[in-house]
Amino acid sequence: MEISLVVPCYNEEKNIETFSKEVFEVLVSLGRTFEVILVDDGSKDATWEEITKASHRYRGFKGLRQMRNYGQTAAYQAGFDEAKGEYILILSSDNETQAEEIANVVKKLDEGYDMVNTNRGQRYREDAGKTLFKRIPSMLANRLINQMSGLAIKDTGSGLKGFKRVLIENMRLYGDMHRFLPAYCSMFGARIVEINVDFKPRTAGRSAYGKVGLFRTFKVFLDLIALKFLLSFSTKPFTTMPIRFFGGFGFVTIFFGLLFSGILVFEKIILGYDIGGRPLLLLAVLLIILGIQFISLGLLGELMLRIYYESQGKKTYIIRESI
Repeated sequence: MEISLVVPCYNEEKNIETFSKEVFEVLVSLGRTFEVILVDDGSKDATWEEITKASHRYRGFKGLRQMRNYGQTAAYQAGFDEAKGEYILILSSDNETQAEEIANVVKKLDEGYDMVNTNRGQRYREDAGKTLFKRIPSMLANRLINQMSGLAIKDTGSGLKGFKRVLIENMRLYGDMHRFLPAYCSMFGARIVEINVDFKPRTAGRSAYGKVGLFRTFKVFLDLIALKFLLSFSTKPFTTMPIRFFGGFGFVTIFFGLLFSGILVFEKIILGYDIGGRPLLLLAVLLIILGIQFISLGLLGELMLRIYYESQGKKTYIIRESI
């Protein structure tokens, strides 16, 4: 098998038919053996029925149906576990990225790159009229990912990416780690290239993935700490939930510890007060130490949960049926 295309689908009944037809035509035109793995991530509409129709209508199409909505990362991992191709591509089923762009991704993989990312430059021009509340979090998330991974990727959240099989075989995704695939591959030493692709707004349905907001940027930062820590300790995969829970408490307590410390410094230097016996000084020191311990506990939790999953061969999803 030369090409495997993994497609997570959640409440996309209105898009599957058009999407499948366009993807099939593009893959056939490449003249290579291929498979398309449509993963129904616990949809509440008729997405599975549409996937079933596509698998009967188009050669090489198959479907996986998860028992519930495990999330986009688990849907990707389910498809990766099923994929047999030397090139493994992912593509969103919302028809926002043109199916014709698959050929450009394959071309770059043929040139020797290990991973191909795509940049939906037109997306940001289309979003120009939207509120800053929706645009700023994505920009901050991209900047954080690039800063911590050393990459210069413009669009880390694009729905079309391509990988050499060796990368997929050596990673397992947990939590929301699909957001960091370029950073993850970079830390493995992969050769990565980014190409521009055409973008068009979805014409049917609403996006069920990719909720935006400043809180997501905060979660991205915590996930990136776990990414950096675990990949410096080991090149094997990980999860992201403990660092979010304990890391959140850690940052809050450190914030208040530094805030109280700043107040005390102001009183000492500017006002000339004696702060040596102030209970607030002890509280500030305690909060900072406690915050560091919380973050450390979160990192240890990441390591323990990764060991739990991988030592026992556990998966983050359950397939109800396949066709």
